[in-house]
Amino acid sequence: MRISTANSAATPQNCNHTCRNYPARYHANGFTLVEIMVVVFLIGLASAAVILTLPGDASKLRDQADRLAARIAAARDSAVLETRPMAVWLRPSGYGFEIRQSGAWQAANGKTFVQQEWTSGTILTLGQAREARVMFDVTGLPSSPVNIILNQGSANIRVIVSAAGDVSVAR
Repeated sequence: MRISTANSAATPQNCNHTCRNYPARYHANGFTLVEIMVVVFLIGLASAAVILTLPGDASKLRDQADRLAARIAAARDSAVLETRPMAVWLRPSGYGFEIRQSGAWQAANGKTFVQQEWTSGTILTLGQAREARVMFDVTGLPSSPVNIILNQGSANIRVIVSAAGDVSVAR
């Protein structure tokens, strides 16, 4: 067998015993069709995983509804614990909280009760009313039950405040 140092490509003259019986065309450099198909499949699989984990309208709306329900429940609990009435107001632009102090309603302070704007594209529906205000007394009962519907794109979620003061999210 002749060994050439100038060209290290596999040819019938310089290949080892495992390639003696194969023609030179099987020793061409490059990738096979199967290898390329496997790589394309793996890229497609990774792309699908990334697309599925991106938050859509329904996911953003669900998070927003859960946050609203948690804050309304916190306002109810705060009214009971501090023995001071609290109110939640809802408008097409967002929502906020007020506390009754010294005979007047004042904006509630604290990280939980800051005024919150709806995310872009969120539409508030309150039945016939354009705005709503729910007040919780010191026993945690609301002034009236309310059915809050949040819409974003084709997704909609309801936040329900019952007459007993229970707050829930219905999908």
